[in-house]
Amino acid sequence: MKSPRRQIRLKGGFTTNILYECEEFLLAEKPEGLPVHETKDPNRNDFTRLLAAYLNLPELRTANRLDLGTSGIVLLGKTADKNKEIDSLLKDADKEYIFLCSGIPDWKEKNYECFLRDGNKEVQIVRSGGKKAITEFRILSVYPKENLSFGMAKIVTGRRHQIRVMLRELGHPILGDTVYSNVPTKEVRMFLHSFRLCFTDLQGEKQWVETEIPSAFSTRVGTKISVTNEQK
Repeated sequence: MKSPRRQIRLKGGFTTNILYECEEFLLAEKPEGLPVHETKDPNRNDFTRLLAAYLNLPELRTANRLDLGTSGIVLLGKTADKNKEIDSLLKDADKEYIFLCSGIPDWKEKNYECFLRDGNKEVQIVRSGGKKAITEFRILSVYPKENLSFGMAKIVTGRRHQIRVMLRELGHPILGDTVYSNVPTKEVRMFLHSFRLCFTDLQGEKQWVETEIPSAFSTRVGTKISVTNEQK
């Protein structure tokens, strides 16, 4: 049986929402600017260890990775004996992100396919030798005065930096992205957020989990941003 949503405050002043929890795993909302995993610096806070300590779940394991600047839904397994099932659940799930990007595209919807190859810091689009990546993009609203667009990206594959490198290639990098944008930025964050996860749980039931839109998105464009039923 799943538990109700709840908000908790982690060590270091970080706040997270437990969006979904059952016996085998949970879904929690990672704050932006916090590493999802342990880094080379063992004294640096990371989301998985902070959450594991708070919940007293020493075997807690993150199934999906979010970049440092990306916020939103993270799937975490509670015990090692369910790792295979949880990885399979994530692989088959529908994963949707929201973003603010620079400029206003001349398209409302775009299905983008390419091949990506990992580098040390950046991921590159290549003609051969990479892994196929597919993302379905939708622009939900535009803000001409700010020269910004709000959109949603559904990832069909799960490659590192997939959404970020594709939007740069399309000429509309994510706002606040210091790696995949040539424009200097003083933004408070990178405006990419893991917004929705639709999956089949380990009992075969369909589940649908969605976060709130981070307040920084609305603050940046000066008006309330929302995703309407028609846009879902």
